[in-house]
Amino acid sequence: MSTFRLSRLSACLLLAASPSLYAETSQSNPPRSLETIDVTAAPSGGDYDAGMTTEGKDSYTTDATNTATRMVLSPRETPQSVTVITREQMEDFGLNSVAEVMQRTPGVTVNAQDTERLQFFARGFEITNFLYDGMPSMRNSSLGKQAAQADTFIYDRVEVLRGASGLLHGIGNPSATINLVRKKPTRDFSGQVGVEANSWNGYRGELDVGGPIDGNDKVRARFVSAYEQGESFLDHYENEKQVFYGVIEGDISDSTMITLGMDYMDYDPQGSTWGGIPLFYSDGGIADLDRDTNPATDWSSWAQDAHTAFMHLEHQFNSGWYGKLAYTYQENNYDAQLASAGGGTLNRDGSGKTLWSGRFQEEKHQDTFDLYANGPFELFGRQHELVVGASHSRAKRDYTGQPALNFDNTLDNLFTWDGNRAKPAWGANNAEEKELIEQTGFYATARFKPTDSLAVITGGRVVDWERSRSGFNWAGPFPTHERHFEENGEVVPFAGVVYDLNQHHSVYASYTSIFQPQTARDMDNRVLDPEEGNSYEAGLKSEFRNGRVNTTVAVFRTDQDNLAESTGQPIPGGPANSVAYRAVDGAQTNGFELEASGEILPRWQLLAGYTYRITEDPEGDELNTTSPEDMLRLSTRYRFNGSLDGLTLGTSIAWQNKTYAFVTRPGHSGDFKFVQDAYTLVDLMARYQFNPALSVTANVSNLTDEKYFNNLGFYNGGYYGDGRKASLKLNYRF
Repeated sequence: MSTFRLSRLSACLLLAASPSLYAETSQSNPPRSLETIDVTAAPSGGDYDAGMTTEGKDSYTTDATNTATRMVLSPRETPQSVTVITREQMEDFGLNSVAEVMQRTPGVTVNAQDTERLQFFARGFEITNFLYDGMPSMRNSSLGKQAAQADTFIYDRVEVLRGASGLLHGIGNPSATINLVRKKPTRDFSGQVGVEANSWNGYRGELDVGGPIDGNDKVRARFVSAYEQGESFLDHYENEKQVFYGVIEGDISDSTMITLGMDYMDYDPQGSTWGGIPLFYSDGGIADLDRDTNPATDWSSWAQDAHTAFMHLEHQFNSGWYGKLAYTYQENNYDAQLASAGGGTLNRDGSGKTLWSGRFQEEKHQDTFDLYANGPFELFGRQHELVVGASHSRAKRDYTGQPALNFDNTLDNLFTWDGNRAKPAWGANNAEEKELIEQTGFYATARFKPTDSLAVITGGRVVDWERSRSGFNWAGPFPTHERHFEENGEVVPFAGVVYDLNQHHSVYASYTSIFQPQTARDMDNRVLDPEEGNSYEAGLKSEFRNGRVNTTVAVFRTDQDNLAESTGQPIPGGPANSVAYRAVDGAQTNGFELEASGEILPRWQLLAGYTYRITEDPEGDELNTTSPEDMLRLSTRYRFNGSLDGLTLGTSIAWQNKTYAFVTRPGHSGDFKFVQDAYTLVDLMARYQFNPALSVTANVSNLTDEKYFNNLGFYNGGYYGDGRKASLKLNYRF
């Protein structure tokens, strides 16, 4: 790390540690002792989640999370970087999809391969670990990035745990884990209804209602639904999305509660692209096409649907222990009928491009079981805490591909292309693949308290992981282990320590290992060996204003072998959507993060974060260059009182420095470094609360209409980020 980088880090550490940032008196904010949040609260009515639920708390921070260890800990007690996007922030800025949430999350970037395939990155690596109410969901990098399109109206909060997280998920990805936490039924009858219109000829309707459904509040339910339809900054593109969520919970006894629920999403776009747009003309000149250029036909579609059913059984034991049994069934499907101008080269007059076409379908079914217990125990005269659990997941995936029959793939002029082309018939399957993944894990975590100021968290997970594949690309000469791969008894350790310096500040450090089976393939169409390595993090966490503000200063390092790096080129003879990767040994990532969240002054909420990271191979060459080295994310809003009572104003700013990809440029030998310069995106929000029930909210995203690539190099092309969008929402609560 250079002298400049070290000096910049030192200055940030000193700035964040200064108590003068949040001057407070002992009278207005008395010292707050740091005690472990009681995990033994009775589960009846959802009290176990009370400290973590963000709905109705008018805050950009949370009192506690359990994403890192399953222990309910405050942000300051958690020895890893955790960001929580609360219900309040989602409603303030109209963040209606998980992708929109990630675009405002510190340390996270969103890259679009095309209109429907969005990838999330943290610390330079793709995020592939997802939890739903803390339950793991095994994902792959094949077609269909459904988590990005998921509607956030059904969620109370989105938690992002940065760094490796194999303790609960089983697979230690070094980027981050996203935990999507659903809304819970309420003890009192309440609800809301909202309607919204936007400048992209779109509209949206929302309904959320819940409360007790029996006379003694022993049974509670909630129903949530949203529907939206609209266009885009792209020509001849539109989409339709509808989501339903229902949950019911009942108190079997004073100490036992059962929860049953389901959710459903249907996403139906028209005009879906397959890949991005050309970066160059055929003579080597930079194309700089209009942002609204859509290379797809008007019927091209990447339709998706997702179904989930779940059951939770919770029990509070008299001994102070809490137990939970959870089961989740997930079904994810897509039907991609595509035709987009990904072939040929672009001439100056708009000619030269040809249409890629095909139909690709995938069905995935997953069952996940998780059983754990959490409670106190005594050792050497002091009280400590323990979590023990076991989980099992089984995911089955079926994929097919079909060619277009008698389809005219020529394109006269991309500049005047309106997407009008007759839809072809689809031929017989020419690509089939079946995949079965099973994972079983046993985990335990203990939080020892040798002194009042010191907490030591240690634990681990033992993983059995198995994957079997058959069909297209897995027959023929490939080695048996590529068709059937398994790892038994893989140990993923975790260790963390938190030391309280005083009532406001704690220093911490943590370590975990990385074990990541891969689906990426090399130029010979062979799967890369599992990624392995170690992840380290240390820093300073602080609380101000009696816990209403949380801050983090963190440094991190990740060492990896078999790191998959994209070549940007298709696999020779591989599937139509394939991209070849190479494995890098000895890759190292170093960086630091700053974050602050909460009510910095009365009625003034803030979530802000700065991230610096760099990834290099053993020769010092940079890797993961399509993710920025530096980024800033800031969301803030102020609720007025007095003569302006009822008015709330806010802004969100996203800045990142330059990114680049090495691509092929016509007429030039070797790889060409294509650079996206640093850019800043600004959002605005304003709300007027007419009375406690009725409000109107205006939002503008990308206020300056910044034109930028948010992805480079995929299929040797690029994809533009969203243009300016304005919306107006009327909301009524009851």
